[in-house]
Amino acid sequence: MNHKYNVLEAIDAGVSLLERTDNPRLESEVLLSHILNVPRSWLIAHPSKPLSLTNQTQFINIVNRRKEGLPLPYLLGHWEFFGLDFLVDKHVLIPRPETELLVEIAISISNKLKRPLVADIGTGSGNIAVSLAYKVPKALLIASDISFNALLLAKTNSLKHKTSRQIQFVQADLLKGLPKVDIICANLPYLTTHETFTLEVGLNEPHLALNGGHNGLKYIKQTIITAKSHLREHGTLLLEFGDNLETIMQIVARCFADAKLTTHYDLARRPRILQVST
Repeated sequence: MNHKYNVLEAIDAGVSLLERTDNPRLESEVLLSHILNVPRSWLIAHPSKPLSLTNQTQFINIVNRRKEGLPLPYLLGHWEFFGLDFLVDKHVLIPRPETELLVEIAISISNKLKRPLVADIGTGSGNIAVSLAYKVPKALLIASDISFNALLLAKTNSLKHKTSRQIQFVQADLLKGLPKVDIICANLPYLTTHETFTLEVGLNEPHLALNGGHNGLKYIKQTIITAKSHLREHGTLLLEFGDNLETIMQIVARCFADAKLTTHYDLARRPRILQVST
């Protein structure tokens, strides 16, 4: 590396390497601010500031990893969800903005209850459980995941946002061993096995958090079948899903004959959350 970059030159070099990403300049700036441990506004205010050789090497290395397809949140080690900053790593799914809708609905229901008890199954990074606990201090939560590594990260996120006293973390397979609760939040794997192994998301994110079986409904179906025995009177099941709404509603209708079903749509006007109110 013969030429020593200043801030602007480093950003431009990153843009050239990241030309196939959706927003090369933004990503280049985010990665450089991460390496220098400064806000992006500092980069804009100091375009002529020279980089140390160490920082320059680190920056080019991380940009090349992004160029190779590693998701930005994994490179940064954190990602924003519901206005909070969550630690993320290769053991958990990257929090998606669509899932914020599930949290909004859970908050609305929880606020109407005196002391809500909520189960977040397949908690991953803990983004749903921690966000709900943060916004509803009176809520108590059980956050379960089959992955021990995911639970460790989720607990770290709960400590970071000072919600650990409200959340019990349990290594469990879906609802197995969990008590009756007022609300079940379930953002479970809903890609088909074929999609998991062929879509770009499956190249880097954990298959355990993506693969929903041959039709994408393996864990959703299991949860629907067992949910009724885990809900208190007038309890609610909140399911995030990708496709197959009609099939999911048929399964729910067989298991919850008298329940009220409400479909909630995300910002793209796609059906995203099914609310089952008993």
